[in-house]
Amino acid sequence: MNRTQASPVRASRTPSLLVTSISVVIPAYNDETTIAKLVQDTDCLLQELSSDYEIVCLNDGSKDNTLTVLSELANKFKNVRVVNHEQNKGYGKTIKELYYIGTKQLVMSLPGDYQFAPKEILTMAEGLRTHDFVIGHRVKRNDPPRRLLQSHVYNLMLRIFYGISFKDVNSIKLFRREILNHITLESDTPFVDAELCIRTHRAGYKVIEIPIEHLPRLSTGASGGKFSVIRDTFGDLIRMSARI
Repeated sequence: MNRTQASPVRASRTPSLLVTSISVVIPAYNDETTIAKLVQDTDCLLQELSSDYEIVCLNDGSKDNTLTVLSELANKFKNVRVVNHEQNKGYGKTIKELYYIGTKQLVMSLPGDYQFAPKEILTMAEGLRTHDFVIGHRVKRNDPPRRLLQSHVYNLMLRIFYGISFKDVNSIKLFRREILNHITLESDTPFVDAELCIRTHRAGYKVIEIPIEHLPRLSTGASGGKFSVIRDTFGDLIRMSARI
């Protein structure tokens, strides 16, 4: 189904008691074609889940009209908050800032490109019945072969260096915000997602991966495939193994 035509998913099957207070954090970079639909669908879903929610969007120096679209959304939806980086700081710094910026009891990450539908909040919330931290495992990833290979090598190295069994640490996450009171994130590269999972697990919290759907990319903002980003991420993976 086309995302621009899809009706918002209703929350009739959701474990609403588990999602009474939630911050959905959205990093956005050149996502003008997808960000409005994502925020609107997320807000529609959260209205049915909770009376205590916020959607925090961080525009990371987009070169298109992403910031304009976000500003219009913030004026339209009372629970939408916008943060702006005048200059692009990269995904690592952006998502780390967003993890700490949420004020509610739960934190959920969704990228601005709409490769994950807001309905995955319902799927992942099931994991909160028995765990503190939920990773969305992309069983069928809609990424080009090179990205899939990079991800395979990356996750293999994580298992070698850190002894973890997680399959998809760079996917979306839903977790109890209190975790951030007991760990400190140091990385400013996309490795920060793996660092969050590793430190959470080693701090004694229960972590689970739950299968979710991964949609084809409609926007072009992501820079995860750039050599400089890959180099810095793998560098942090190796360098920080002595500190985590």
